Amino acid sequence: MTGVSLDLRTQSYGSPQQPQNGSLQIQNGFIVRKSSRMSLSGSREKDKLLLVLCRYLSRKKVVMLILVSFALMAFLSGFFTTNREDSSESTIFDHFNDAYNTSLQFSRKFGSQKDDNSSIQTTLSVCEENPPIHHFSPPLSSESTIFHSNFCQNFAFPPPPPGDRRRPGPRPCPVCYLPVEEAIASMPRVPSPSPVLNHLTYFHEESSTKTEPHEGSDFGGYPSLKQRNESFEIKESMTVHCGFVKGCRPGYKTGFDIDISDLVELEQFHDIIVASAIFGNYDVIQQPTKISDHAIKNIPFYMFIDEETESYMRNSSLLDYRMKVGLWRIIVVHNIPYTDSRRNGKVPKLLLHRLFPNVKYSIWIDGKLQLVVDPYKLLERFLWRHNATFAISKHYRRFDVFEEAEANKAAGKYDNKSIDYQIDFYRNEGLTPYSEAKLPIISDVPEGCVIIREHIPITNLFTCLWFNEVDRFTSRDQLSFAAVRDKIMGQVDWSVNMFMDCERRNFVIQAYHRDLLEHMPPPNLRRNRDSIPVSVSVRGNPIGRNPVKKSPVKRGKGERRTRSRRHSKNPSNRDNMVF
Repeated sequence: MTGVSLDLRTQSYGSPQQPQNGSLQIQNGFIVRKSSRMSLSGSREKDKLLLVLCRYLSRKKVVMLILVSFALMAFLSGFFTTNREDSSESTIFDHFNDAYNTSLQFSRKFGSQKDDNSSIQTTLSVCEENPPIHHFSPPLSSESTIFHSNFCQNFAFPPPPPGDRRRPGPRPCPVCYLPVEEAIASMPRVPSPSPVLNHLTYFHEESSTKTEPHEGSDFGGYPSLKQRNESFEIKESMTVHCGFVKGCRPGYKTGFDIDISDLVELEQFHDIIVASAIFGNYDVIQQPTKISDHAIKNIPFYMFIDEETESYMRNSSLLDYRMKVGLWRIIVVHNIPYTDSRRNGKVPKLLLHRLFPNVKYSIWIDGKLQLVVDPYKLLERFLWRHNATFAISKHYRRFDVFEEAEANKAAGKYDNKSIDYQIDFYRNEGLTPYSEAKLPIISDVPEGCVIIREHIPITNLFTCLWFNEVDRFTSRDQLSFAAVRDKIMGQVDWSVNMFMDCERRNFVIQAYHRDLLEHMPPPNLRRNRDSIPVSVSVRGNPIGRNPVKKSPVKRGKGERRTRSRRHSKNPSNRDNMVF
């Protein structure tokens, strides 16, 4: 038993004391109740303390001290956040530098000198082709099966339609495409074999030096003629120049730089992509049409633009916060390597396998073209049906490189001396005019605005070497296509599927460049020449009334003829003129 009695009564009350809100305390064995005066005095002391704090904090010096401390805390938090972001950015690309740590040393000669004193030892890092690619199965539903369709078995390829008075130029011709479901079902489950070449790597050099009097760029690395010739010797494992020589991750501090978030997007795995580009605000972006829901869901469309084009799109409210314009996902390129917009466009056109290391198939279309056929249908028609890995259309008129060069000079497409230098170089290497002796090759001149390809080592090598020619000589890629193709086809069992130009015009519609569109008259002035004339009043006469006849005036032949040309009997003909 303790000395505490529950029947203990206070002097003021005759009822037993009840504990309320924890106000009872045990002191020396007795229950003691808090005095209300003590509670009141405690609350008053708290109020006094708050008043003192408020008076103290109301002073300017104290307020300034608090503000400075808050600013210092915000600065430190931002500093640490930035460091974390920088470290995260660096970790994105650390695996590239760790994976590609092989080095290759070679001697670069100046001119034709062969002594040891004329060579410079240069160390080039070797960048792998890409991390191991995961090969995907085609995106089929559980009910779909692989089969060979007879849909186009009885289709007879018609001759190109003849031109008429209104459309004298080339025209599209009918093409038999499989339905989308059958085209998807025909997608190969495994990559096509790459003849001879199985492993492709790329040179990486932080600083490039021009050692020979030829064209080239820092972006391309100035490969010597010796290196160029060695790159055409097809072997099982090869290392070549292929643009982006300043780094192992194309687009990351290599020239043709791309934002980190976009680079992460380009790293994604895709079976198929569609790509295009507009540089120098040269073209009007064209939206694809007749694209299946399956393609919209599974095939991304990428449009590369420079900062000039981006500025125009933003000022025109074409580009939204998602960096999308219709189906196109916009990729902004900074630090473009060339001053010529056409040459900048050759980077994504020919080096898509470097920008998209984890893609199986790609379709390239120029920025002036509108795609009007589903991508699955195109790949089935021009690649999978023929077991081909590279497809491009031939030129609609010319077959010979030498004729193409003369046409380029006549049209002022490039400097004539540069064109002559390039053609003479190829002629000295053994390039001959096109003839039937080259069959089954049907042309030496492509219409390079559309490229359909599979990303395997041999096609990657072909576009790398094609780009090197564009970087070394003129930007007219039609002039260098045959030289690169023939050198590769002479060593390995590989070919290019060159289809008819009228077939290309079946799945793309060609628009005018922006500069031509801006100089065209408004659409309301371009009316049909065969429109029905409408009766209008002449010189204030109301409609339906006969004009007042005037007595004829005798004039000479020439004068009458001039007047008849100036004033037509039907004034509405002015509006029917076609500009």
